[in-house]
Amino acid sequence: MFAAKALPGLPAYGPPAYSFPDPDAFREGFVVEFKLDHGGSWIGNFANGLAGGRSAIHSDLGARAILVVASGAGYIVDATERRVRELPIEIQHMWFVTELQALVVTNGLWIEAFNADELIWRSRRFSWDGVRHVARSNMAVTGEAFDPLSGDWIPFRVDLTSGEVKGGSYSGPSM
Repeated sequence: MFAAKALPGLPAYGPPAYSFPDPDAFREGFVVEFKLDHGGSWIGNFANGLAGGRSAIHSDLGARAILVVASGAGYIVDATERRVRELPIEIQHMWFVTELQALVVTNGLWIEAFNADELIWRSRRFSWDGVRHVARSNMAVTGEAFDPLSGDWIPFRVDLTSGEVKGGSYSGPSM
């Protein structure tokens, strides 16, 4: 069984860490150790997101699709091949949805669901500028989306089986 765990910083000794997304990075980011089934291990140094946010590791999809979130920046890691795909979304909330065998993430403007291989769906944009009171209940994500025109918080609901959105503060063109 493989394992992925956060480290407090770059190790002082041993092989150098692999830096993502820039292989020549000199700044310490979110440091993760990957231990593989065959006994090998390696260290990844992931650049932090620009907006801040939390850091986390989700290994629910297996060793070939570990979600690493570094202060909001998202990366899908194939720990076996030491390959990384950077996600084009700053992550604020995330859930593993067993029924879909997928990870669901939001950046406060829309929601995406993906499995180990591909993006399953992307919701339409439902917020102008952020969300609050976001929660998952069964196969839906609910919350309130900010509307800067009125200053109000408008309820929204996203169906996790399809990505269909009801409500929200943004009803402009899709992305």
